[in-house]
Amino acid sequence: MKDIIKNLQCVYVFFALAAGIFLAIWQIRPPPADESCPAFQRMMSNVQRLAQTPHPSGSAEIEVVRAKIINEIKEMGLTPAIHKASFTHAEATAAHIEILGRSFVLPPRFFPAPSRSPDGRLHLQNILVKLPGYNSERGIMFVAHYDSWMNSPGAADAMVGVCAMLEVMRIHVNRKTEMPLLNNLYFLFTEGEEFGALGAMAFVKEHPELRDRIDMVINLEARGTRGGLLVYETSPEASSVLRLFRRVSPRPIGFSFAALIYERMHVRTDFTFFSEFGFNGINLVILEGAEFYHTPFDTYENLNRATAWHYLSTVLALADYAANNSLDFLREPSTNVVFFPFLPGILVILSFRLAYILCAIACLAAFVLIFFRLKYKKLKASFSTGLILALVLLSITSAIFIHPASYLFWLPLLAVSASAFLQNWPLAHRIARLFSGVTALLLWVPLVYLIWAVLQG
Repeated sequence: MKDIIKNLQCVYVFFALAAGIFLAIWQIRPPPADESCPAFQRMMSNVQRLAQTPHPSGSAEIEVVRAKIINEIKEMGLTPAIHKASFTHAEATAAHIEILGRSFVLPPRFFPAPSRSPDGRLHLQNILVKLPGYNSERGIMFVAHYDSWMNSPGAADAMVGVCAMLEVMRIHVNRKTEMPLLNNLYFLFTEGEEFGALGAMAFVKEHPELRDRIDMVINLEARGTRGGLLVYETSPEASSVLRLFRRVSPRPIGFSFAALIYERMHVRTDFTFFSEFGFNGINLVILEGAEFYHTPFDTYENLNRATAWHYLSTVLALADYAANNSLDFLREPSTNVVFFPFLPGILVILSFRLAYILCAIACLAAFVLIFFRLKYKKLKASFSTGLILALVLLSITSAIFIHPASYLFWLPLLAVSASAFLQNWPLAHRIARLFSGVTALLLWVPLVYLIWAVLQG
């Protein structure tokens, strides 16, 4: 009989682990694509048409891509504004140092000779489209770059973002005849992102007035060709924009610790300069399929359909909300936050203060548990004292030095402590143990999985 019970417990643990891993991966997957949606079909057709060959800034191919984008915008009855900028390598480097500091000196490989004109300058053209609302002083802006890396067709990086913006623009142009927009919708197609985000840098530097008119910037990026579209960078004190994203996104995904990794990579995107110049917003990216990033295999065929749908549905949801609702709350004081997915479709957002309080509660509960164990020889749960002490130390250390990632330690510690205190109630104890194990998997599996995905590149 004991062997049967032991075997049943093993089966129970196995299925619990399998369910936890499945949910952990599922929570960072994109929602299934609606292949029958006309907007999605047009978007994918545009990706195929515009990402046939590499089109880096300064090439003949970028001229063709730009002309096609402008022509499509004009066919919607809109007039795009063209913002031009040009740089020598010395000027680009000086601008980077002025804005971002010495750590962002522009390497020569980001300013290659084939992309320069005979005068030694890199000439760029950003494309701006504004759909005006009757509350004309407010709005949100979507940003994606239409240039590619030198040897890459750039279907994911970042033509899918460009084409998602075109489709959302088309949808709202058609809707305007029936329902006027409440707020402005801006769509900015930048050039030169692959060469140090020079187009975006020039644009924000020359348009400081937009900072008081745009409540939220949504930048669309990619470092792969598949996976969920996730928030991996925000402007400072981003609680308001993140809560809007959580409210309307069809599958909100994001990790507050991602910005720590991103900062140490010394990588820039267009969002870098929007954030530096005081714009509020979020940077969205896909990370899986990194083996295709900046390669000839970043093609239409290798672009995951569910991922492409996640781009379109996310941009459309945000545009729909901004078109029909007040954005006043985005101008209210915000706070720094810790955020992470917890179960599919759920994005947890905690203020720094609340996260510190929960960390303190977890550590206090753990110390009480250890005291009872050592003093009264009680609460001998299956979790060892050494494991609990290690979690306490990691929770305190991470809360001090890497607070955006501290939830990876104090949340499992809280679950483990709760499990131990329920030892006298067998059923509740088993449920709490299961919850603590699943909690650890939900938090840690996505981290390991995404790091592995990035390292594939």
